[in-house]
Amino acid sequence: MIYFISDTHFYHHNILRLNPEVRKPLFEERILNDLFEVLKEEDTLYHLGDFTWELWDQRGILELWKKLPSRKVLLMGNHDRRVPLSVLKEFFDEIHELYHLIEVDGKRLLLTHYPALDLRTQRFPELQSKVRELFFELNCDLLVHGHVHYTPGKPLCGCSSLGIPCYNVNVELNDFKPVPLTRVLKKVSPLKGLKTPLP
Repeated sequence: MIYFISDTHFYHHNILRLNPEVRKPLFEERILNDLFEVLKEEDTLYHLGDFTWELWDQRGILELWKKLPSRKVLLMGNHDRRVPLSVLKEFFDEIHELYHLIEVDGKRLLLTHYPALDLRTQRFPELQSKVRELFFELNCDLLVHGHVHYTPGKPLCGCSSLGIPCYNVNVELNDFKPVPLTRVLKKVSPLKGLKTPLP
């Protein structure tokens, strides 16, 4: 089985300001407990960026991550660029800098940290533009991304306004649990032939 997760932000205390729901229990333990319950050795877990803020592993969170069953693949997020690639390789079996394409049951899924359009912060516009280009150039059916956090009363992403169906796998939007491929595939638009990029 394939699972997706993003924006775990281990040891990033500012994450508590974005979503008070992460306070109880400690969000790192909550995320890891759910992963250990779900994952099996034969599974693949795609982490769509912003893995950890600190490498000082005072509570053993990062060591626990290493022990998770499954193949672990990272799509690098903006915060992951703070960590040397050689260090990230201690936690992941495979790492992609911007995107990775997977095909399942004839459906092409573009995996990346960034949305095609971030309505909340509007940061990294050049990377969002690249995601838009890739989606149409690679003839994708669904964009699977993270990056955009939940803030009450604020928009998330504007991918659908560009004709790009998407699924945000940020832990905050998915009860801090990994998202199975079966749920993600339900977001694939049946109107693939009607997709057209904006000028």
